[in-house]
Amino acid sequence: MFIVMVLVLVIGFSIGINQGKKSKQTLPQTQEQAYDQLQRVIDKPTNSTEEGGLLAYRQDERNPEAPTVEVYEDFLCPYCGDLTRALTPTLEKLQAARQINLEFHIVNLYDTPSTDKYSTRAANAVAYVSQHDPDHVTAFVGALFEKDFQPDAIHYKDVTDEQIVGQATKAGVSRDIAEASVKAPYSTFISKATVYTSKRKELFTSMHGTRGFYPPTIRINESVSELNTTDNDGKIVQRFSANLGLRPTDIGNPNVLPSIGADTFGGKSE
Repeated sequence: MFIVMVLVLVIGFSIGINQGKKSKQTLPQTQEQAYDQLQRVIDKPTNSTEEGGLLAYRQDERNPEAPTVEVYEDFLCPYCGDLTRALTPTLEKLQAARQINLEFHIVNLYDTPSTDKYSTRAANAVAYVSQHDPDHVTAFVGALFEKDFQPDAIHYKDVTDEQIVGQATKAGVSRDIAEASVKAPYSTFISKATVYTSKRKELFTSMHGTRGFYPPTIRINESVSELNTTDNDGKIVQRFSANLGLRPTDIGNPNVLPSIGADTFGGKSE
């Protein structure tokens, strides 16, 4: 199983890059060019960052004294599912206590393994919910990664819009917003953000001797976390807490802020 999951991850990433090679004339060649193209996207959620992140809180609720946590993932990535299932309850507690400022950077590198561009469609729905119901973004992301819902990237079966809507309402999103989310016009935003993300050297990690962007990736105050979901040792929450500078028993306590302090860049948003 471990080998299979590694292959899925590598194949998914390679496919995402190869998709871009088919349109080499228009694909940005540098990180700066990719960033510029992302800024030129007309239809983008208002609750997004300049780097393509989706805020899981309302902008006026940002805690300037809390660190910023950025989660980079793809809805078909198996490792992303493992990480999210392990951390979602913790992330929700931290958010409720305003101990972190949480952003999701959803990429669509796995679109080709699916037959219906599922990665883009699911990310598009989350982008809409981020704008219209940010209080339920984390729960919605968690619902899309549920063990009995997340599609198998190798043996993929089509996922309908109604199934995505069902996971949104299960997460607490109203039916009206959930139905509108699958019709949102943010697919170009997701694709441009993916290209930019894949070129950001500050996100690069190593896999089998090759450096690049590999989901899932977590950054805390602009530092990439060393969380490793392949360990399967049940200690992801403990390691995440340590990265934040919190004891596990302090998670969800609004009177205790992470000892690493606030971010240094202010979480720029549009």
